[in-house]
Amino acid sequence: MLAFKLFPFIQAIVIIMCFILPLKKVSLKYRILLALIFGLGSLKQYIYIFSGGDMMDPKLTRYPAIFFDTIYFSSIFLFLLTLLRMLINGLYKLSRLNFSKLIIPAQSTRYAALFLLIACLIGGRAVFNGFASPVDKFYEISVKNLPAEANDLRIVELADLHISAPTITSEIEDIVERVNKNEPDLILIAGDFVDGSIEELDHMTKILFKLKAKYGVYAVSGNHELYSGYKEWIDYFEKGGIKFLENDSTIIRNENDVPLLNLCGVIDISASRFHLPAADIAKATANTDRKLPTIFMSHQPKIANQLKEISDLTFCGHTHGGLMPGLKQIVAKVNGGYVSGLYNTGRQRVIVSNGTRIWAGAPLRLHDPSQIVYVTLKQ
Repeated sequence: MLAFKLFPFIQAIVIIMCFILPLKKVSLKYRILLALIFGLGSLKQYIYIFSGGDMMDPKLTRYPAIFFDTIYFSSIFLFLLTLLRMLINGLYKLSRLNFSKLIIPAQSTRYAALFLLIACLIGGRAVFNGFASPVDKFYEISVKNLPAEANDLRIVELADLHISAPTITSEIEDIVERVNKNEPDLILIAGDFVDGSIEELDHMTKILFKLKAKYGVYAVSGNHELYSGYKEWIDYFEKGGIKFLENDSTIIRNENDVPLLNLCGVIDISASRFHLPAADIAKATANTDRKLPTIFMSHQPKIANQLKEISDLTFCGHTHGGLMPGLKQIVAKVNGGYVSGLYNTGRQRVIVSNGTRIWAGAPLRLHDPSQIVYVTLKQ
């Protein structure tokens, strides 16, 4: 946590000392301007001090958030390009055994302009993608022992909605309208609904109560519910018709009372740190029908490694698809090898959603877009 808090200051110092100050051909006023933009831009995570939020939820409305996030991520990419330049020059010096040799001179305004352009283009595009509408992602999954009555059963997964200050009402309305238009049999929401309080977000979160599915809308909590008032939010959503399976299960039955499948869910795996029950697979599956296939919900995908011979199909979120190449591999590593898409593990299939929206704390995407996941079950 200390490294997370200190990193922005290190980044700002590197940009100012190693990128801006060497540009002797650039006038002092422009160097000061660059230092203010990209030095202070590196410290965006501390803007909550002025906006009234916190590091997890800075409470910036949409357009200020887009503005500051574009500068912030442009600063990060400028920092990375500066480090890359330093690495290339260092390796070149070692290869030549001549420490006066440089491939990319730090004082070159031409290279500096190129680096600035690349950083701003990538940063701007990443934030644009982060705030873009979700795409539709379709899967057709064969499930062993699926009853004939459940063949072609349609499931929609939402995850990581992260409704917060930058969210606008029309975004949530569009998601609900698109899902309902598909006429799903079952809607599953894999955690991280909100960042903020009920009082602040009710005008948007209540739109989710319009979600309609033949066999109901079910959910599990995510880690961000734990930060935002777990008990209050779970009660709120359940009163609105969204049933939470927190270390619990239900048997989905059709209109003729024919059992179709087990649906299980666990509380977020970090819940015990907040004096809440720990994720409990045994409790979640205690009342299942062993003759039926089992569908499982967990916000964080690493728990899927414990479900290989328990679950037939597991729905997760949390990773946001890894956000960008390079970071994606790190995110996969800390999430049990899961980061985005469909995985086969034992009898289990695991679907890790990229998230339906994006967290306001890191609203960037460079490769894996936000998505609404549509699944059709097959015998």
